[in-house]
Amino acid sequence: MKLILLAAGKSSRIFNKIKINKCLIKINRKSLIRHLIDNAKKVGIEDIDIVVGFKSQNIKRSLNNISLNYIQNKKYNSTDMVFSSILSLQKCKTDAIICYTDIFFDKKIFEYLIKKKSSNILVPHLKRWKKIWHSRNKEILSDAETFMTNKQNNLVVEIGKKINTDNYKNIKGQFMGIIYLPQNRIKNFIKNYKLYRKKKVQFTEFLNFLISRKNKISTFSYNKFWYEFDDIKDLKSFKHANI
Repeated sequence: MKLILLAAGKSSRIFNKIKINKCLIKINRKSLIRHLIDNAKKVGIEDIDIVVGFKSQNIKRSLNNISLNYIQNKKYNSTDMVFSSILSLQKCKTDAIICYTDIFFDKKIFEYLIKKKSSNILVPHLKRWKKIWHSRNKEILSDAETFMTNKQNNLVVEIGKKINTDNYKNIKGQFMGIIYLPQNRIKNFIKNYKLYRKKKVQFTEFLNFLISRKNKISTFSYNKFWYEFDDIKDLKSFKHANI
């Protein structure tokens, strides 16, 4: 199992205010990216790629005592996280977990993904997302996205679109910034990205494109601890969140 950590972007909403890469925000005296690495190692994941770009020396300096594989996205300013993930996937010979680095959770999600061993792309969804969105002072209808499933087979049928009053009641949960990609799906994943040919794409937008091309994406609900740090306000909200 390979873990691919996406840490190439600038994250200007946070960097412009506190002058550090978002993945280096500290929770309990440890950076977000270090929490992810430690949790992965606790469940036996040792093969870890970190895709870096903006101020990459800051990340490498922070993690200089750990054996990791660094992949440089030299085009980080004009590309997206899907592109960053493919830089690692191109040489990947095993199943992979792709993970954002602005999120905080415990090791259980990695344990679940390893145990489930899906033959489809697997994207967990956050079940109790409304409580977390409210704790982050987020307006649900403007900030959240669709995550709809087929009740019969638990496949994702729509992800990453805007929520409105009509589809709100059908939202299963929220995307967590974590994607399990079995080795037998990697080649097709890369092929579809080349077909999409959009300069910059959100990961959920690309997943929705995969669904439109009859690619099966499975899901399961996650009801444990998870938090996202999208901007500086989330740092303050996290301290007061009762989750």
